[in-house]
Amino acid sequence: MALLFNDKDVYRLLSMDDAIEAVDDAFRLWSNGEASLVPRINTVAPETPGHYYLRWFMPGTIYGRGVIGAKILLVVTPGTKPRKEATYAVLLFDAEDASLLAVIEGSALSKIRTGAVTGVAAKYLARESSSTMGIFGTADYAPDQVLAVCAVRPIQKIKIYSRNSENRLRFANDIKALVGCEVVTMENSEDTVVGSDIVVTVTDSSMPVFDGDLLEPGTFISAAGSSKPDCRETDDRTLLRSKIVVEYIDQAMKEAGDLVIPIADGVITKENIYAQIDEIVAGKKRGRVSEEEIFLFKYNGIAIEDIACALKIYENGRARGESSSFS
Repeated sequence: MALLFNDKDVYRLLSMDDAIEAVDDAFRLWSNGEASLVPRINTVAPETPGHYYLRWFMPGTIYGRGVIGAKILLVVTPGTKPRKEATYAVLLFDAEDASLLAVIEGSALSKIRTGAVTGVAAKYLARESSSTMGIFGTADYAPDQVLAVCAVRPIQKIKIYSRNSENRLRFANDIKALVGCEVVTMENSEDTVVGSDIVVTVTDSSMPVFDGDLLEPGTFISAAGSSKPDCRETDDRTLLRSKIVVEYIDQAMKEAGDLVIPIADGVITKENIYAQIDEIVAGKKRGRVSEEEIFLFKYNGIAIEDIACALKIYENGRARGESSSFS
């Protein structure tokens, strides 16, 4: 019988360290031919207001761990006031006998694994001595970005910027309860970037949120927010100054406005992308080779990350005898 895990279960069963370990493992297996996936699939939004539709279908297989999975995201027609938040679910199957192992509510899983992807990238691309983090964005996905970076680097100071001062203060108070370091709010984007070893963007902005000329040598940037080809969080100067690493190049060319827009404008070409993160995790390409290099990591979310985290939830839940129904 398949196990059911709701969001509360996920928060109990999937620590950030677990998620980082699972995502790291998935990237390595993928690079070595033991996992497969395709760019996520979406259906067209209905014209009739008030209807939900399949925004993303994300299938994949991690042969090296014996599982098949898929993540599903349902959202409401654009311009419609939603009756409830987007609905996520992850299905996990046994690759040997095709039995359904688990159905996992996906909202909490998505937030944790999104943070974990930044954590894995920071582990390989940020300077080991990185101690100051600047973060743009204070919404639902931001806390796990902070937790993930703090899990892999010795962060002593976190600088928070959002255009909304109330959101900055709320988020700072929330984060102070989670991390053992200095947390400060910033009045502008410039001060958020200057002096930061790691810069994370997790916003819904359609325009760049900081000036790339302000980046200091050695900075690592994780652009986690935009998944639309006409939206971007980083400017041309950031790309031109950076060694660019992506999560999955086939998907990036469809969704990552941070890359799609400057490529269309002739600022960079696809050849300017240095590597996929799995190549670096697996040791097929070198990560950081000097303290001065600036790295930009752009990602959108891929199936094997969710499947790997789902497997970790399933294993932990089974070991503890835990399972729930959806709320």
